[in-house]
Amino acid sequence: HLSIDQLYTLNRAVVDRIDELQAKQDREALAMLRPSMKVQFTHDSKTVTGTLLKKNRKTVLIANDNGKTHHKVPAGIVRHISAAALNLNQTVVQNGLK
Repeated sequence: HLSIDQLYTLNRAVVDRIDELQAKQDREALAMLRPSMKVQFTHDSKTVTGTLLKKNRKTVLIANDNGKTHHKVPAGIVRHISAAALNLNQTVVQNGLK
């Protein structure tokens, strides 16, 4: 069995590794994103679609499709959506699933 001090040390190592992996994911995502891209992210089990306005060091600023709401989110949770995927999603919403 591990002592409390050993558990604290192990916990610190796990937390540091998680932080390192999240930072890497954010850097990779930032490299792929450009302002004016259509992007999506998930928040509270809902998919939010919008336009990337600005890239910061760790976060991005996204305007909702309605243009009224802005979201500042970690770059690692944002994904680019292609025009073809966006058109398909809009067609499904307009026509319903058949």
